[in-house]
Amino acid sequence: MSGLLEILETHGGREGLHELAHQLTFEVDDLLPLVDGLQLLGFADVDRAQIEVTEMGKVFATADIDPSKEIFARQARQNAPLVRAICNALGTTKDGTLGEGFFLDLLRRGFSEEEARKQIAIDGARFAELFAFNADKRQLELEIVLVDENGDLRPSLGARPG
Repeated sequence: MSGLLEILETHGGREGLHELAHQLTFEVDDLLPLVDGLQLLGFADVDRAQIEVTEMGKVFATADIDPSKEIFARQARQNAPLVRAICNALGTTKDGTLGEGFFLDLLRRGFSEEEARKQIAIDGARFAELFAFNADKRQLELEIVLVDENGDLRPSLGARPG
């Protein structure tokens, strides 16, 4: 995502999706998942096939790695319903963990088995260090830093140590 934002910034922060896809030798459909993610997180707006970087997107794209993780975590927690639901569920447990079965059961209602498993392995939330997937234990684990209901970062009381 940050790479696409950086590319957009070289075009003055705004570009047509068709022109952007052509320049990158992609199909527009190949860009849409990234564009949707940028919109969901509040990093870009799209209007009439034109994508424009928001102020938050500019801050995210130019931030160093740790601040970018904090920004991503806050935006994901506030704007991505699945990430918010996973973090909330993990935050209610004593040790900050829940088996993958809990989430798979919920996700299978709207996704195939394969898609449900992909949804659990949400790369963005893992990049933001909101939660991790422990493949050995087949569970999701809350990371040390959480984002509260106001979007502020706070230490997790029940999270596993580093």
